[in-house]
Amino acid sequence: MPTLKDSSLHSGSLAPHYLAVFVAVLGFSLVAPVFPYYAMNLGASYTMLGFIVSIYGAVQLITQVPIGRLSDRMGRKKILLCGLATFSFMPLFYIYAQSATELLLIRTLGGIGASAVWPIAMALIIDQAKPENRGAAMGHYNAAFFSALAFGPLIGGMLYDNFGLNAPFYLWAVLGAASFLVVYFRVREPERMSITVGTLPSPGKDRLIKPGYALTFLACSSVVLWAGVVGGFNYTMLPSLATGLGFNATYVGIIYLVYGGSTALFNIYFGRQADKGTKKKLIFTGCLLGACSFAALPMAEAMTAVAILFAGIGMGLGMANPAAAALIADTTSPSRRGESYGIFNTARMSGVVIGPLIAGLTADLHGVEGSVRAFTLLAVAITLLTLFVRESRDAKENKNDAS
Repeated sequence: MPTLKDSSLHSGSLAPHYLAVFVAVLGFSLVAPVFPYYAMNLGASYTMLGFIVSIYGAVQLITQVPIGRLSDRMGRKKILLCGLATFSFMPLFYIYAQSATELLLIRTLGGIGASAVWPIAMALIIDQAKPENRGAAMGHYNAAFFSALAFGPLIGGMLYDNFGLNAPFYLWAVLGAASFLVVYFRVREPERMSITVGTLPSPGKDRLIKPGYALTFLACSSVVLWAGVVGGFNYTMLPSLATGLGFNATYVGIIYLVYGGSTALFNIYFGRQADKGTKKKLIFTGCLLGACSFAALPMAEAMTAVAILFAGIGMGLGMANPAAAALIADTTSPSRRGESYGIFNTARMSGVVIGPLIAGLTADLHGVEGSVRAFTLLAVAITLLTLFVRESRDAKENKNDAS
């Protein structure tokens, strides 16, 4: 197989990738503060809302790994462009939906498109990052993702309060088209992909997970699953939690701003720390902080208290996620990177599926506080699983060579 070229590239070449991620996330996050109201106005109950939100992730459970494998053989950029194209026209379908049932189909199509975006974007970045800088690269990826998640809901809430329900969806379509153009003109296919497309070994020849790291892979996947669970909770229950405290859609956007901003900033800092050989400690501590912050939510009543707790959840994700994403690269086959990040993102989408279902069912049975308690128990279980993480010896050797 030709020699990999990714180690020769520097982080500056990744700026267009981060910009495309930021613009794409900014688009779909615009509707986060209003989507539950929108779905319930079309006749959805909390349980139905949970299914509507979850089907987006459920579709990705099925499609992300095959699409990731396809990118290993055909190249990443063209598949990423196909996914981003759906971000530009799918928002318009929501505007003309007539019933909650129609939302199931729209979310299904959107999930297929998203499967061609997130694992491919991560694989593109890892392809071009130096091995000793993978934590930082994933930290910047997550920072782009969550900084957009910070500003998008605030902008969307303000658009809704001032211009009505359709305004966030129209701006989402515009931003989807913008992310497509950024990738088309500024992102290039990695050199290793252009050399090896069509000559990659079959999946059976290279072991996906290095020997001895299966439990580490599972634990790292559980970390990103927790990130998906939090996202599913926010999308499904945060507006209702805020309404119960007397907050409007703009206040919901402010909570998202604090949560996303905290996550973004700490991803940058702790992504760099992960490259110093502290991945396991960061993963465990981050998950523990998230569990504690979630457990305290039922006691928060003032806007300041809620914002502080969501900042804590964001900090926990910022500590754990880049370290887990870097460990996935350290402990899997480079020639099957699209597939491995397909699985990794499938775990995240499992959380996106589980989160809304747990939220909807428990809220109908036990109210919003009952939903929060269920999420706290899940967070504790994931935190305990991260105790089994092992850091890669190869990654430590790369760090020592770089120093």
